Amino acid sequence: MTLSQKQITKLTCAMEEYSFPPIYFDFINNVASRAERMTDLETMIKQELTSNNLKRVKDGLSNVLYWGYAQMGIRDTRVNRFRSNVDTNKIAKAASLFCRCHLPSLSEIKTIGLPEFSGVSFVSKIRMFLDPSNSATLDFQILKMQNFRPTPVLSQIQIQQTQIPITRHNSDVYEEWCNRMKSIGRQYFGERCRAVDIERGLFHLIQSNEIEAAANILGDA
Repeated sequence: MTLSQKQITKLTCAMEEYSFPPIYFDFINNVASRAERMTDLETMIKQELTSNNLKRVKDGLSNVLYWGYAQMGIRDTRVNRFRSNVDTNKIAKAASLFCRCHLPSLSEIKTIGLPEFSGVSFVSKIRMFLDPSNSATLDFQILKMQNFRPTPVLSQIQIQQTQIPITRHNSDVYEEWCNRMKSIGRQYFGERCRAVDIERGLFHLIQSNEIEAAANILGDA
């Protein structure tokens, strides 16, 4: 299958219209903040996650949660719970893993045992901030496309009650998902389009109640 020009235009517009708020918390000055652009937020959080300062790494992980829960009332509870429960040893392990030359898998990140990062939805957000060119988020919003048109990669995801668990299988499927996003980007938009940009375009369509259109784009691409 091949995307039609109409589908390419729709996905292009969706990527441009993606508007999830680029917010974060400035833990140094204890104030809620907003980045000018999403790419600015990506750069800032990646710098925090890969810092050799453990406090900054903790702030980076906190901001993954802060951003991810931006539109939910449980945001502050989840962030505060993480900051209260995480210990220095786990932050140090995370810092060591994030600074390695290879991009860590979901399974590797899960092994650390970071509180509030137990499933694919939020651990994939860590991966996305570490390398948005080659990584994308995978959560229940994305899986809504399966209700309209099942696709080989998403059909493989194994769900456990209300969570997408991080198993070796799901970790491998996640890599397939990221590769699919990269492939669509290269084929239809060239090097300027990253894995996360395609995922955000699909996400925006889903959030705009155009789930079937998103599913058809993914299935036809």
